[in-house]
Amino acid sequence: MALSVPERIAQIAEHFAAHSVHGYSQPNRGTGGTETITLSDGSKVSVTSSDVDCSEMVRQCVNGALGKKAIAYMWTGNEDEQLKAQGFTRMGYSASKVRRGDILWVSGHTGVALGGGKQADAHGDEYGGITGPNRGDQTGHEVEVRSLRSWTYIYRYGKDSGPSIVPASFRVTAGTERNVRSEPSTASGATITGTLKPGESVICRGLIYTGGLAWGVYDNYSGKVRYIALQGSVTVS
Repeated sequence: MALSVPERIAQIAEHFAAHSVHGYSQPNRGTGGTETITLSDGSKVSVTSSDVDCSEMVRQCVNGALGKKAIAYMWTGNEDEQLKAQGFTRMGYSASKVRRGDILWVSGHTGVALGGGKQADAHGDEYGGITGPNRGDQTGHEVEVRSLRSWTYIYRYGKDSGPSIVPASFRVTAGTERNVRSEPSTASGATITGTLKPGESVICRGLIYTGGLAWGVYDNYSGKVRYIALQGSVTVS
């Protein structure tokens, strides 16, 4: 199944943070060649193989996720208009609202939310400055995954693209009869499509966190996406 745009953004951001070829530099941001990376659904994405600063990393993530050179130039001063032009919706920041693949913004800085209270951002060269005289990440902290900071705005792709799936593989076994739903919600509109009997299990391919609950995501025998709440009498292994 093809990844959502927010999930593609998150996976590209994780690549930048994990590979030391990407250090921090404003003067040299995106000035090198390109590299091709493979996302978890097997799709290929072309990104810079050079250093980045915060806004260039986000630009690379968005362009790669959309599969086109949608944004030619971006810095934090014009990021609002650039993201809105590509279908992102802005909302006030609250840690409880943040979803994986959201773009995060505060005056002078930007990054990508990864879920689980984490973010990826490019935030300074090896000397704590902005010039990045040496190519690549010299310290392992120029571009990195770290705990979620405080921001001003969240930018989410689409009017509300719904909670992003965090890829994971695990088995859910019911301790008591559990409802299986068409949506990750206990609201009346989320149809109960079946039940999991005590001792029965399913193999999930991802997690969704929404409405204060964690949900396992799996495909049934007909290939339809189904959701099961992970709270209560279930065993996750």
